[in-house]
Amino acid sequence: MTGIGHRDLRPLLAGAMSLALAGCLGSSRPARFYTLEPLQVRDGPGSTATSAMLAVGPVELPDYVDRPQIVTRSGANELIIAEFDRWGGSLDNQISTSLVATLRDRLAPQQIAVVPWRSAVLSEETSYRVRVSVSRFDGILGQSVVLQARWELCARSDGKEQSLGVREASVTEEIDGPGYDALASAMHRALVRFGQQMADGIVVAKQVARAPERVDRSARP
Repeated sequence: MTGIGHRDLRPLLAGAMSLALAGCLGSSRPARFYTLEPLQVRDGPGSTATSAMLAVGPVELPDYVDRPQIVTRSGANELIIAEFDRWGGSLDNQISTSLVATLRDRLAPQQIAVVPWRSAVLSEETSYRVRVSVSRFDGILGQSVVLQARWELCARSDGKEQSLGVREASVTEEIDGPGYDALASAMHRALVRFGQQMADGIVVAKQVARAPERVDRSARP
């Protein structure tokens, strides 16, 4: 019986490796992309006079979620980074856009114009800025999403900013499905609830800040 030499095995090995690589490449699934931004962002009332401008930002995120991949939890201390389920843009920009849309709707009756802080020109007689710091924004697939954050409202006058207070918020939103699309929808709903809480707090802080001014004016002869 004639044996097969090493040189004769090379074509066979090369063919086997090619088939293996083709099988691996063919089995990899394409990445899917998700967004937290609202599908339709309504413009604020253009003809309504505004008494103040509110700039939203910057939005600070913890390092573990500030990445293209979607991060979830499987327990109290274990994180799961999804390689094929990703955000369709930077997460801080998506959070900022969603908050701007929610605050704009909520504060329109208060005649407060809401804009992203990067594009804001704070030259109004009365203007405000809200900084957002997120400490947790993740969830367990098929269960719930948790958003924990703090925000600070600052008033700007004569080129200076003065803090009107810092508040903390914690929002939990149930996930109504098993996949990442349901997770992204729940995260968006949590952002809307957080934005609504923020808007109500801004109205109260604005009223409290103006109260001493009313007292001073009423006390004048």
